[in-house]
Amino acid sequence: MRGVLIRDCSIGGKAGCHAYCEDGKIISLGEGRMTPPDGAQVIDANGGTLCPGFIDSHCHPFEYGWLKRSVDLRGTTSMTAVRLRVVAGIQRARPGEWVTGMGWDQESFPGKAMPGRAEIDDISPDNPVVLSRVCGHVALVNGRTIEALGLSNRTGEEFERDKKGALTGIVKERAVEEVYEKLPRSAERSAADLQSIEAEAGRLGLTTIHCIVSRDAFREELEALVTLNTSGSLSLRYRVYVPPEALDYIHATGVGNKLAGLRARINGVKIYADGSLGARTAALREPYTDDKSNVGILRYTDEDLSELVEVADSRGMQAIVHAIGDRAVEQATEAIARVAGRNNPRRHRIEHASLLPKDLRSKMAKHSVHAAVQPLFITSDTWAIDRLGEERVRELYPLKSMLAEGIVASGSSDSPIESMSPILGMWAAMTRGGGESGEKLSLKEALSLYTVNGCFNGFDTAEGLAEGAPADITLLDSDTTDMHPALFRKVGVLATIVGGTVVHSYGAA
Repeated sequence: MRGVLIRDCSIGGKAGCHAYCEDGKIISLGEGRMTPPDGAQVIDANGGTLCPGFIDSHCHPFEYGWLKRSVDLRGTTSMTAVRLRVVAGIQRARPGEWVTGMGWDQESFPGKAMPGRAEIDDISPDNPVVLSRVCGHVALVNGRTIEALGLSNRTGEEFERDKKGALTGIVKERAVEEVYEKLPRSAERSAADLQSIEAEAGRLGLTTIHCIVSRDAFREELEALVTLNTSGSLSLRYRVYVPPEALDYIHATGVGNKLAGLRARINGVKIYADGSLGARTAALREPYTDDKSNVGILRYTDEDLSELVEVADSRGMQAIVHAIGDRAVEQATEAIARVAGRNNPRRHRIEHASLLPKDLRSKMAKHSVHAAVQPLFITSDTWAIDRLGEERVRELYPLKSMLAEGIVASGSSDSPIESMSPILGMWAAMTRGGGESGEKLSLKEALSLYTVNGCFNGFDTAEGLAEGAPADITLLDSDTTDMHPALFRKVGVLATIVGGTVVHSYGAA
């Protein structure tokens, strides 16, 4: 393997340093210049900061790849804008072909009302259409989809109906999964979707992704990962989390043995305890401030959730439980504590842990229940005070308190919900969008979310920047030592190295 020399970089606040990597390891690290060995690839840092490789602890890369070939509805501010983009998608499709999209948010629409099928039926007479809300926990379907899937007679809170009893086209939680299960899939398409995001992830400084495999396409996505891993085509590292429905498939096919190395391995099981705050399906202890009749949706009873965690634990796997509302966080913490005791050796963790009052933080810390958090939610949840009110919103995304009280919080994007950029995630953690808050992190704390804490929560050894450590490195284009947090969002990634291989670089010789 060709050696890589990074020169004139800043390490730990010391300028004029170098790092040399060879055979997947950091061989030399220190101050001063180093003469590059023959044939080595040389990267001039020009004073930029050298960091351990960035880790995204909760990402949906297959869904992001799928979004790139679907109708992207992010940033739309009205149903008129949604309709225009959907029309363009329909024009590219054949009659009868499924048209999918993601990213609308009713909070950005005039009146903030949920859309309905009547607003898209007239533009889609010949194609089933499924449009996910930005959170992925709610979707809008048209009449052709209702007809194709036989949904007309379905009942329950996950199938919304109007005052006359007709389906509005809004489906929630499990109903969304049911719809997506019916869409055509292929392992080849899944492999292409994953590879389509790798270059972007490398440009953003990511070396490792905690990859959430979808419930509706786990067979195709796992097959794609096996194929790419076996052929040596993966440029990043993947720590894979599967839905409970995939466990028997993994056992029967031996997929777990094929994904058990340093490049890609199955770490655990992803379980959904509730929904999202934006869709008002996150499970709360008290009703939503802007919907007094609604406390959200718990997807499992306490006993059933504990059983799912127990199944993962008994198979030697890490359970990661999606829980956003305080009621769901409480349920998930109790389930993990019941199964894993106080020390939690499998490092079962909670994804999001968004609404986290003091008593729940204490309970999580007591039972060594850690979390994967998404700092960019702080800046994008502009409606949070409407959902929770002034008192509860103070306990939303309390990152500083989590770290101070002993919860290992690792940073992530939940992409495609938010940008995959760890730089933007750290900026949000440090600035919280400019609001006054005692929950703002220092640069060192923000960096820990995406490095050492990500290693711990993903069962990787946090050796960091040290001679003999794996050469997973992110090189920033600026010296960030004394940088004001507000400026951090402008920092770029000069180079990304995974296992000693440069996967992204500006100006490498």
